[in-house]
Amino acid sequence: MVDRVRSTTRGSFYLKDNTGTLLVYGIKDPAHPGYSFTHMDIVKGDTVAVLGRFTIYDGTTLEMKDGRLVSKADGPDHNLSFYDRLDKKPVFRGKEGNEGLEAFKKWVQSQIKAPADGGKGTVMVRFVVGRNGRVQEVQVTKGVSPALNAEAERVVKSSPKWKAAVSDGSTVRITYTIPVVFE
Repeated sequence: MVDRVRSTTRGSFYLKDNTGTLLVYGIKDPAHPGYSFTHMDIVKGDTVAVLGRFTIYDGTTLEMKDGRLVSKADGPDHNLSFYDRLDKKPVFRGKEGNEGLEAFKKWVQSQIKAPADGGKGTVMVRFVVGRNGRVQEVQVTKGVSPALNAEAERVVKSSPKWKAAVSDGSTVRITYTIPVVFE
């Protein structure tokens, strides 16, 4: 059973059974040459069978490099979104998950200084709460005017630090999109 996904970009995960834990990386799917790890859709709780040689690294860790995926069965939480599988949701000013996101939206609205010539409308802003809790990669996805877009981006970038999300004991990045309303 997949015990933990270590990296979706490198395709590494931990398999755990009654014999112990095996770190698998560089897995290949012979039925679909060229498929990446994300195409295989392997998540924590799935049952997989892999074939390959393993080594013992550092005398303690069993590792398998470039193993082949033989079979896969979805686990009970497989169809949950990544966000719903988190151990801990991001926290903004003491509020977790959706409550934290709502608190952030209110904070953003309280910080807006509408430009005199900017007009009215709703600017959609996408951002990432990074592994360090900082807001980063702020981007306007649907703008109204250059002045309103710049103000919405400025405010989101000035966010206080969040507590990062946690998945399998490690902090992870989470992407959000919020509306910034100018009235």
